[in-house]
Amino acid sequence: MTGIAIAMVAVFAFFVIRTYVWQYHARLNGVNAEAHVSRIEHVVRVGGYGEECPITYYYVIFQRGDGLETEARLLNPNQKLKQGSCVRIRYNPGHEDVATLIKIRE
Repeated sequence: MTGIAIAMVAVFAFFVIRTYVWQYHARLNGVNAEAHVSRIEHVVRVGGYGEECPITYYYVIFQRGDGLETEARLLNPNQKLKQGSCVRIRYNPGHEDVATLIKIRE
């Protein structure tokens, strides 16, 4: 039982650290882009003991440096965002499926 708990904590820590490392790397070395919120997904996850946990994912569409239009999930969304909101983001080349919110443009 203890081994399972340690493994679960390790997996959780990996995903948290990975998210913050991507955000940090994007803020330092990322590419700026103008984007707009394309969709907002409201998902209900069910935990191991049957408890429900609502999660909201925000997605943006932006044009990469090579001219392709790409959709990415925001790693640090703001509750003020609505579908169609214009934002400034940074993304890491090679990891265009996730982006970091820099500024909300009105």
